[in-house]
Amino acid sequence: MAKLSKEKRDRLILVIVGGLALIVGIWYGVIRTRNTQLQQSKTELDAVKDKLDKGKRRVTQADQVEAALEAAVQRLKAIEDGMAPGIDLYSWSLVLMDKARVGQKIEVTEVTRPQTNEVGVLPAFPYTAATFTVKGVAQYHDLGKFLADFENKFPYFRVQNLSLATNAETGSEGTTTSGSKEGLFFKVDIVALIRPSQ
Repeated sequence: MAKLSKEKRDRLILVIVGGLALIVGIWYGVIRTRNTQLQQSKTELDAVKDKLDKGKRRVTQADQVEAALEAAVQRLKAIEDGMAPGIDLYSWSLVLMDKARVGQKIEVTEVTRPQTNEVGVLPAFPYTAATFTVKGVAQYHDLGKFLADFENKFPYFRVQNLSLATNAETGSEGTTTSGSKEGLFFKVDIVALIRPSQ
């Protein structure tokens, strides 16, 4: 077997080279392609498993989301209860100013009738606004304390267009609740949201 004829030796070499070429062809043509497809399938499977896990988490969190939504609805209802009722705004504004003045050293001399207008904050905003003017007399520090307390007590109202004048500027003899003739005449616009009708 050690001595093969030249023809047999050439055939043997040709069979070995052909076999190697066939093995390399099968490797690159079939096995490597299948490995690539298997990797892609594995990646897609991992992505689907990820989506499934996220879906399962969302399903388990549904009760928490519903509870948070219910709490937000209750908070909104509580806020809306403090808003203007939409009917008889003038009486409401007088009662509001009486509540706001409790414990304050200011004198409210006039509250104008509220005017309703669009808020214009966001498109399709469900609330309209009532704007009314409050005029009165107070000491400087008492007025500042009143405005600060008012804005803290009613955080969804807006105080704007504050104007101040002294007795000499107005030519009047106003007195404050403490009885002194020294005081500031103030005029301020208050913008309050009106509760939407259900």
